[in-house]
Amino acid sequence: MSRLRSSLNLKVIFALSLLILGAAWLTVAASPPSDDGTIEQQAKVRTSRDVFELPPRTSCTVVPAKELFITHVSVVDDCYRTTWSGTCPPHPAPATPGAWTLGGLLPGIFGTTDPAILSNLTLEWLREWDSVQTINGDVVRDRPLINDLIIVPWLRASGPQLDQLDMHKAPFRLLAIVSRLDLRKNAAHGGVTSAGEARFIFNVLDEEGDTTQFNVILEYGLDAADCSDVLDWANAWHSLGSLPFGKNYNAALQSVTDRFTAIGASPGKTNSSAINQVRSNEIELNLRAGLGEDSIWELREFQLPNTSASPVGLVQSTVELTPDKQRNKTAQLANFANTKAAAILNNSHSMPLSWQGQPFRGGAAQHRLNLGWDGPDHCVTIPNPDVRHLLSLNTCSGCHGLEETGTTFKHVEPRQSGSPSVLSSFLTGGMVPDRCPTGETRRFGDINRRRVDLCQLLDKTCTEIDAEPAISFVH
Repeated sequence: MSRLRSSLNLKVIFALSLLILGAAWLTVAASPPSDDGTIEQQAKVRTSRDVFELPPRTSCTVVPAKELFITHVSVVDDCYRTTWSGTCPPHPAPATPGAWTLGGLLPGIFGTTDPAILSNLTLEWLREWDSVQTINGDVVRDRPLINDLIIVPWLRASGPQLDQLDMHKAPFRLLAIVSRLDLRKNAAHGGVTSAGEARFIFNVLDEEGDTTQFNVILEYGLDAADCSDVLDWANAWHSLGSLPFGKNYNAALQSVTDRFTAIGASPGKTNSSAINQVRSNEIELNLRAGLGEDSIWELREFQLPNTSASPVGLVQSTVELTPDKQRNKTAQLANFANTKAAAILNNSHSMPLSWQGQPFRGGAAQHRLNLGWDGPDHCVTIPNPDVRHLLSLNTCSGCHGLEETGTTFKHVEPRQSGSPSVLSSFLTGGMVPDRCPTGETRRFGDINRRRVDLCQLLDKTCTEIDAEPAISFVH
């Protein structure tokens, strides 16, 4: 009953937020900004998330629903790639059973197809929730309901051999496949060129096959030796836009995803895997503990350790660009924000492991809708409201909250089979008043920003790509 009340309360909060912000969101969504502009305007697309910073509209053929944020039911419920059994109509190759399931993707992450090793490494990852973790000095509480929600049902579904997980029985439903070419880096930014990332977003299903408040995101790096490789990746994703949804589109999409999900996709990284990190966003493990209104959303991050040993498993790491929860509303956080103001305003800052001699980056992001990253004196200790806003926006909890982006915890909602996910207004178009008394309104529409960025990228020369400003977006 307490879980039901909490779920209803979350739905009420979500509905109220839509009513309050809805008219403004529709205005932004109905008038999408565009693609071209001066060099200065093009740079703004790389360094700003405010959709009103985008240049004036010209023609652009990028189709976001096919090239950038893919949620179409014909993809996420693909008969071959999101299942392991049943009768499917003939499909052009590649059409690999389970290719877009979590169980089908874990071999590429762990670098092995050995069933026992896959099971052991997956169990080690899931059991990271089952014990208290101290990460960079941040004590991350255990959430032992991971056993009841995922581990025990998955083992039970795997058959009589109850000590080994069957990858075909992974209780996760695909929500979206996403390209993040906007996260690309050139060699001038740390000596490594990258074409950005690609992501698979999943929702955990309970033992009855119902959706839960628990999402998992696999985030892969798109390896690139130089700007020519960056453009190759851009054109590979862009080529999908000319195909109608259906069996030929899905085969072409798998040809792209196989490049970064296959075993050995990134020989220079741990397990030769292209995975950069795995992130989770959930309250389900608190809801099932019967905590009701005291339940806390939590976001975690997992990475493969930097080692030559193979295969190795995912371990919990710090959450990128997010301070330790104990640093909120402290002079230490204000000092960091004011010292790093120029980089924060350009969205190029990093979050150090330590600051002023103390651990600083968080081990997990605990989150309520109105978290309020700030100094000790609200909107005063960090005097520039843009600095305070962007510092908070780039954290896991700020990006997933009402006060910064108008988001009710998730950017991609769980879905029923046969229906697409609902996306947040941060992605599709929304307006949020600044919580400092400035009278300013923040305007979002990140999928459109990414569309404009890809339009510009496709027309750039290598000289222009190599001169692009650094950014540190995570979400």
